[in-house]
Amino acid sequence: MSEAQSSERIEDWVAKEGKARSAAGKGNGGRGGKRKLWIILAAVIVLLVIALIFLIGHFVTKKKTGTPLGNIMYLSGLDVMCGPNGIAPMEDGSFLVTDVFGKKIWKADMTGAEVYAGAATEKDPSGEPLGGYKDGSLEESLFKEPWAIVPFLDGYAVSDTKNNAVRLVRGSTVETVNGSSDVLEMGDMGVIFDQPTGLAADDQGRLFVADTARGTIYVITEQGRVEVYEEGLVRPMGLCWADGALYVAETGENRILQIKDGSMIVLAGTGEEGDDNGIASKATFSSPQGVTVGDDGAVYVSDTVNGTVRRIKDGMVDTVLEYAGDALSTYPTSPVGMCYKDHALYVCDVFSRRVYVLVQE
Repeated sequence: MSEAQSSERIEDWVAKEGKARSAAGKGNGGRGGKRKLWIILAAVIVLLVIALIFLIGHFVTKKKTGTPLGNIMYLSGLDVMCGPNGIAPMEDGSFLVTDVFGKKIWKADMTGAEVYAGAATEKDPSGEPLGGYKDGSLEESLFKEPWAIVPFLDGYAVSDTKNNAVRLVRGSTVETVNGSSDVLEMGDMGVIFDQPTGLAADDQGRLFVADTARGTIYVITEQGRVEVYEEGLVRPMGLCWADGALYVAETGENRILQIKDGSMIVLAGTGEEGDDNGIASKATFSSPQGVTVGDDGAVYVSDTVNGTVRRIKDGMVDTVLEYAGDALSTYPTSPVGMCYKDHALYVCDVFSRRVYVLVQE
């Protein structure tokens, strides 16, 4: 074979190889394009599946956290920077709400809110008002930590926790409930409690005070005597009087108690920490701090650390409202004070800065 023929064959081979590679490249390019298309389609399908799972979970959660009472609303007029902790109804249809952040008492309804008692004070470095201790006019009075509030006598009793006092808001003034006592120390401003929190008043003119640090419930009689009503408890906080009985949220023991005719029973709770519903004697709570009773005799509990509102009825415990983990403005995170009025349950939540209104259908 001549050198010329050999060169022609090499050129022919190179040409054929180039065509083959070009054709292969076109084929691979087509397969590559199809592969990219399948990848895109697969990604779209995955995203659709994720979205579907989210929607299903969203609706399941909504169903789980729905309330058997009916609709959930807010006391929309209280759209202010505050920490609502206690609530009491007024005769005109509005509510008085204690504010542990602003150290004030607000008057609020669905249309607006205004300061009812408590003057403005200096703020700490974080911006929280310092509060104080001063009796006098509503405008000039000072509170350190107004915790609970209940109608009492011709006004409203307020537990001022950090001042270790019980205050009385009536007419145009704020005063300290002085009273007299053989079991508690007396100071210049009256009886000295030790972290008073929950309050309840009965129909005989008596006021019950949960003295949390002492584990004691005191009663202030019509004559102004401060006496021991129940002792030996572990950090009692929420109180409510209804149908001749005192209901107690024993926060430190995760139990709900009923005291009637001198006898105390455990209404619900094993004493263990948890969030189990079911038979009342086997149910569990986590630091419940609020309690109230509905028109039908059902007992409602602010299960504070669990971020839920529970109901005790007919020997069973269920959940009527709980935090879903999706938005602080939608579900409670730390419910405390409660009251029931006109077929509706009102629940104060300090951290959500809301007063929830659960309307019974």
